[in-house]
Amino acid sequence: MGRADPSELVRHVLRVLRCREPQAMVDALTAAGEGLWSLPAGHTRLYVGRGAVLEVFPDPPGDEAVEKAAREVVHTGRPRTVHGAAGRTSVLPLATDGQVLGALSVGMEDGAGRDGDRPDPGLWSLLAEGCALALRARAEAGLLASAMDAAEAGVFAWDFAADDVYWDDRACAIYGVDPAEFDGRGETFFALLHPEDVPVLQAAIAQVTEAAVAAAESGDLAGSDRYHLAYRVVHRDGSVHHLAEYGRVLVDHTGRPSRALGFVYETGADSAAASAARVSPDTSRDAFLFTLTRALSKAVTVRDVTQVMTDLARPALGAENLVLGIAEDGRLDIVGETRIAPALEHLRGPAHAMMAFAATQDEPLFIEDLTQQSLPHIPGLAVAGPLPPRSWVVLSLGSADHVTGACLIAFAGPRHFDAGERTFYTAVAVILSQSLERAQLFDDEHQRATDLQEAMLPRHLPTLSALSVQSRYLPGTRGMHIGGDWYDVLPLSDGTAALVIGDVQGHDAHASAVMGQLRVALRTCAEAGLAPGTILSRVNRVLCDLETDRFATCAYLVLDPVDGTLNGARAGHPHPMRVRPGAVDEIRLAGGPPLGVDPRAHYPTTAATLGADEALVLFTDGLVERRDADIDTCVRRMADDIRGWLRTTARGGDMDLAALAEFLTGQDDPGRIDDVALLAVRRTA
Repeated sequence: MGRADPSELVRHVLRVLRCREPQAMVDALTAAGEGLWSLPAGHTRLYVGRGAVLEVFPDPPGDEAVEKAAREVVHTGRPRTVHGAAGRTSVLPLATDGQVLGALSVGMEDGAGRDGDRPDPGLWSLLAEGCALALRARAEAGLLASAMDAAEAGVFAWDFAADDVYWDDRACAIYGVDPAEFDGRGETFFALLHPEDVPVLQAAIAQVTEAAVAAAESGDLAGSDRYHLAYRVVHRDGSVHHLAEYGRVLVDHTGRPSRALGFVYETGADSAAASAARVSPDTSRDAFLFTLTRALSKAVTVRDVTQVMTDLARPALGAENLVLGIAEDGRLDIVGETRIAPALEHLRGPAHAMMAFAATQDEPLFIEDLTQQSLPHIPGLAVAGPLPPRSWVVLSLGSADHVTGACLIAFAGPRHFDAGERTFYTAVAVILSQSLERAQLFDDEHQRATDLQEAMLPRHLPTLSALSVQSRYLPGTRGMHIGGDWYDVLPLSDGTAALVIGDVQGHDAHASAVMGQLRVALRTCAEAGLAPGTILSRVNRVLCDLETDRFATCAYLVLDPVDGTLNGARAGHPHPMRVRPGAVDEIRLAGGPPLGVDPRAHYPTTAATLGADEALVLFTDGLVERRDADIDTCVRRMADDIRGWLRTTARGGDMDLAALAEFLTGQDDPGRIDDVALLAVRRTA
């Protein structure tokens, strides 16, 4: 293995890690692949165990001296080299986290590589550690299996997004399902529940999911993502079984619930858990509605409302699909839809048509079986193709004089909706209608504010023959009002260019008005050819004289595109970032306080140089600011992100400025809390 490629060595170790049986590990160690070094098959053995008696793979042990050395290595944890019947042999401990789980012996005399090189003993320790990790995983899995067997418990995993459920064989037995027949669908689980416990589980799953999401948002889990449920299932023979389920809800990087993991076991009808689970269906439905109302009350945008319905309501209801639409200008626009199985794709059109029809009705529509019910008012259903047994609840959203939209909740198989369920879904429609209308008002106002803000920014940046310029503006993800972030590029009479970035305090029309006044003042001073520090001093006095009770941060730089000379000043604003092949750093500008704070403030001018292969990035703090860290930490994170981007793009000196700007602003970041303005510049002369 002396000249083995590092990537080949990694693949070799991974092959070992995937093994769960010692003989398979030996086979992986001695396997000869294309361009891959292997240990000598006849002189490589694993000795597994912690005591004086070791299991040997492959059997028989072969060399008594090597076996004796293996027992010593297991006892001391130190490698040894011995001279046995087969020649010189290296014996290495299989150790991880201070535990020795066995030994690996490798013959050194006959262990030549394919091209005649002798194996490198320095790499054997890596392979030995891989074997140790694989053995530990095997032991832990065995202990876990023994513990689960002792508790007569089964293991489950539920992927919310795909609605895929995994049950091991014991879980299948507990639920009364043949493992060979289990289809891995969430609807199958709900179909097995005792009818009286369906609303109980719906309410419990909604509460657990909401708690996990809230805990992830606050960063303080404190066990909120863990849960305990008790319920009954009915086996095919009609027998009722009382179960207890312990699990944990996991959320993904965006804070959305992704899956539940845990175990389930049978408790018996007289257990405390079974007694605690006896809650009336009406009480459980009220609890579900309370949880849904609380979750929707936190939903600000239409997108937030959609996520509550798809991520919380759909899994809790045991539904196969959920579709949400908004009525706009006499048509229904679909704003949210969960994944649809390919076999059901032909129902998409009729489902949307059914929602459009339901939006005009005063009450929810309950379709208990698509294959049995005559539905002439659904365009395309008759010619859609084979209709699988499905049931739909189609909610009409809005009021008697106002149509908001519709929501379709689809279930696998036929389903009877009793009076209690019909009342329940009517209440869901009322709650969802109110939340959706509130979110629409927010989105409309936010869009108007964004349009006004963008109208205040330059419509087009000037074309400069020696500079490449990219700009971006992003409205805040949560703010509803107008912001004060801005950027500008001003060609100057001497051939240089002024680069401006700024942020006015506040998110309202006043902030936007102050931003407009500052832009005018800066342009006027720029045309006079003043130094950056002098310009900021004058604009600062202007803002103080306006008595607006607002302050603004700003960075003003003048760049000569020919020789890269850069002069800049800063008023409480983040330092510009310099990006070059293989390196990212800040251009530290001596600065003063934000504009509008102190009329006597002084703003020094700092000189620097921008290389021909370097890019200059100016940004407002909304690009980097996060609730969980201070601004300096956030800036360092952004610099690390850019370095990673440089490594993956491998563009060298030919940096793509548009790609860099898109990388920094094009990611949908739920953690962003403020507006973002960005200006990226690169010399082309």
